[in-house]
Amino acid sequence: MDELLAQLNPEQRKAVKVTKGPILILAGAGSGKTRVITYRIAYLIKSKNINPKNILAITFTNKAAGEMQSRIQTLLGSDHKVWIRTFHSTCAKMLRGGAERIGIKKNFAIYDEYDQLSVIKECLSDLDIDAKAFSPAYIAAVINNIKENLSSGSAIESDILRNVYNVYNKKLAEYNALDFDDLIMKVVELFKTDEDILEYYQEKFRYILVDEYQDTNRAQYVLTKMLAEKHRNLCVVGDDDQSIYSWRGAEIRNILDFEEDFPDTTVIKLQQNYRSTRRILKAASAVVSNNEYRKSKTLWCDNETGERIVFFDADDSYTEAAYVARKIMELKLKGVNLGEIAVFYRVNYQSRLFEECFITYRIPYEVVGSLRFYERAEIKNVLAYLRVINNPLDAVSLRRIINVPSRKIGHETMEKISAYGEKHRISVYEVLHEVDNIKKINSGTRKRIKNFAKMIDLLIDTQRQMDIYELALQVVKDSGYLSSLSEDRTERDYIRRKNVEELMLSMKDYARERPEANLNDYLEEVSLRSDIDDWNESTERVNLMTLHNAKGLEFDIVFITGFEDGLIPHYKSQQDAKQYEEERRLLYVGITRARKLLHMTYARQRDMFRAGPSYTELSPFYHEIPRDVMCSGYNID
Repeated sequence: MDELLAQLNPEQRKAVKVTKGPILILAGAGSGKTRVITYRIAYLIKSKNINPKNILAITFTNKAAGEMQSRIQTLLGSDHKVWIRTFHSTCAKMLRGGAERIGIKKNFAIYDEYDQLSVIKECLSDLDIDAKAFSPAYIAAVINNIKENLSSGSAIESDILRNVYNVYNKKLAEYNALDFDDLIMKVVELFKTDEDILEYYQEKFRYILVDEYQDTNRAQYVLTKMLAEKHRNLCVVGDDDQSIYSWRGAEIRNILDFEEDFPDTTVIKLQQNYRSTRRILKAASAVVSNNEYRKSKTLWCDNETGERIVFFDADDSYTEAAYVARKIMELKLKGVNLGEIAVFYRVNYQSRLFEECFITYRIPYEVVGSLRFYERAEIKNVLAYLRVINNPLDAVSLRRIINVPSRKIGHETMEKISAYGEKHRISVYEVLHEVDNIKKINSGTRKRIKNFAKMIDLLIDTQRQMDIYELALQVVKDSGYLSSLSEDRTERDYIRRKNVEELMLSMKDYARERPEANLNDYLEEVSLRSDIDDWNESTERVNLMTLHNAKGLEFDIVFITGFEDGLIPHYKSQQDAKQYEEERRLLYVGITRARKLLHMTYARQRDMFRAGPSYTELSPFYHEIPRDVMCSGYNID
């Protein structure tokens, strides 16, 4: 450990060695946070003789958790297995062990946002509510907000929305399913219901570490506090200057008020930046220092001064995109790896012009955070089969696959099946076995339904005799799904088939690497993957992404585009001081992703739908950047 500690600066060493009581580590951008976290865990195990099983480390992406686990194994050896997980993965694992005490079967399905919208649409249909008057996406936001804040349906003022909320939760219970926010809310409920389980986890996790604490919401805050209440060895790591997710429930006050919750807190500030040049760091610090709602800190570095930030003032958005493409071509000719270049924008629609330009210039690119692999229809179809095998009550997945590939079991037939199920209070899966009782369905369709049910029954019976890969292979063969994606029919079918084959290969790898894992484990891991988990940083492609998706990443060269009032900061933030400060933090995050060179671009004119060409104004944040770190794109010196 002495050799490892010698690699750290004084504040990093302190963050590793102070182990008792509540600790707040304010880790500025690029300050070596991941190294500190992993060394801290290693120090607890090697120097303090803490059993790895008594340590819980929580982060926000599976990618980050995997990286930490890998580093710790490198430091200590593969036999030191620490519980390093995301909040949702942690709660899912806890619920698998004790959810039956609050009426949840342990093979519950985890519904993503698409599944959630499907259930909401069912609710609207059942309640005869016009989806145009109450959009499913809006209702989903209301539901998520209620659960993130550990509130109840009674907090919803609208009678209509309250009814939808209640029916929605009733359906989830019928389907033995939980949505993302349920995972945390139900664990809190479990802990409040069963003190023995709470005490078990409090005793198990004597040392708790939470990464990216500025991104926690109310439910995550309550859960963390409950777990840490007994031993109080809670270390939270974060940076209030990088709190950019209030729109999805994150509460910056969790980190700003940490010392009020724990008056005996040890506060450690990691302020030395190891990532960016001095000019880039000076620009970022100058911008974020204008925020009032923040902890005082000053980032500094011993890195080179670096090149000036290049600012390009484009006539219009087309010129802006062409400028970025030309600069990337120049960088490529100089030998720069395209994977070390990122183009950031505030909102997704801005990517279109860059994509068109990159195609014209033949620049390989990847849009990070667009349609993920596991969200593609053909992948969700295969996974839906597996979800039904794992949890036959999962009506959303069952409805998805009953006619995929086509079995001539249409929408009207499914409505008759659902109506029968509601009348007799049985699941859709059970109705399939009683379909002969539904005389309104013709004999040919009844036969096809029974054949489908028989196939699923057989797969359910044989699943324990196979690993994940063998089961999936059996599914795509028996269902006829793989053969329905003929490679010779259309280019689209060819791509779909190749995607399914890629899924099969990933399952083969999963089964080989985790022979002890079951179907439940696999489906849980896939359900809880994030956009960044699917991003491959080693590809030779330019990375296109929103500023929000850029958090946690770093690149040699960054382009921040659309540096205009209304985009950065977003027009919706301009009447709210706290939201306006969050937009400034978002720019700070974007700037601090750059290691060596930063370009910022602004289009004087941008085409708007309906309004046509619209003149823009330069972002007010531009004037907060010191002039001595910038130069003009027209006159690079």
